Amino acid sequence: MAKPHFSFWIIAGLCLVWNLMGCLNFITQMNADAVAKMPELYQLIISSRPLWATLAFGLAVFAGAVGCILLLLRRDMARIALLVSLVAIVLTVVQTISAVGLAPSTILALLVGAALFWYSSIVHRAGWLR
Repeated sequence: MAKPHFSFWIIAGLCLVWNLMGCLNFITQMNADAVAKMPELYQLIISSRPLWATLAFGLAVFAGAVGCILLLLRRDMARIALLVSLVAIVLTVVQTISAVGLAPSTILALLVGAALFWYSSIVHRAGWLR
């Protein structure tokens, strides 16, 4: 197995932090008192979100975090976890757009999720995953 470039560790580590922040965001959104202190747009997004979209949001961030941990462990299963995360992100974005329109945070999440899955495919082809 090929040795990863040092940038692999930086990218995978930063993406893990990104997804852990998403996990914290999800946990915070499950707290009604915390939601009441958020800006009105976020309160609207959260209150209008059906159960399936809430589950998709949770799956997106937790599968993303697991995928990044698997990347850091150099496991090929990271690609599957990151694909699951990306599909869940797409579902969440579709629901958010239908509820409140285009929100910058949803587009950013979609771009990062897609880039992370793409990156996992690149490092797989480079032979850095087993």
